[in-house]
Amino acid sequence: MLGAQAAGTSSRFHRFLQGLRQIEPWHGTKRLLKWLLEIYRRPMSLEERLRALGARIGQDVQLQPFTIDERYARLLTIEDRAQVGKGTTIYLSDGVANTISEAPDPPPIRFGPVRICKGAVIGRDSIILAGVTIGEYALIGAGSLVTRDVPAGMLAVGCPARVVGTVEEWVRTRYSEKAIREDRRSIYVYMPNWRRRRAIGMTPEEQDLYYEENFPRYGY
Repeated sequence: MLGAQAAGTSSRFHRFLQGLRQIEPWHGTKRLLKWLLEIYRRPMSLEERLRALGARIGQDVQLQPFTIDERYARLLTIEDRAQVGKGTTIYLSDGVANTISEAPDPPPIRFGPVRICKGAVIGRDSIILAGVTIGEYALIGAGSLVTRDVPAGMLAVGCPARVVGTVEEWVRTRYSEKAIREDRRSIYVYMPNWRRRRAIGMTPEEQDLYYEENFPRYGY
């Protein structure tokens, strides 16, 4: 009787082992490892990299490749819906006086947090110096050198950048029907803004194709 019980127990244990082989007890672990490898292989976006370095990056931002000293990234804040154009350089420190001085006790190196507030737009190839705040929905013209704060809603252009009016006035004047009609040197192609393009899933390739399709209307 005891032998029969032992044989029955052994048989059940054998079936249990077979069942484990069928359900693949490591299947979940393998899926987890595969997922982790996919994350590792996927390149980090610019927003992810800046956050990893300590910068405060808001939501729904558009960041094209720009330059900062990554050692001090924690001094950078870019708020929701802000945009930074390609080729922009943001300085978070100023050590030129320390570098040029020959004194035994040279001037200190200055560090200055940079804040790009909600909805502000930085035109491409601009330079923003340490300690500057760009106000909400302000606009910095392309190629500008920003040495001081720019108030909310204002347009600043030049080298050094100077406030020349409000963004609202500039848009209304430059892009009025009359101004567009009289401008013979430019091509105007109507396109949803970047937030709308992102929402509808328009790719950069589709955007470029749309432009190309419109150029023949102007002889290009």
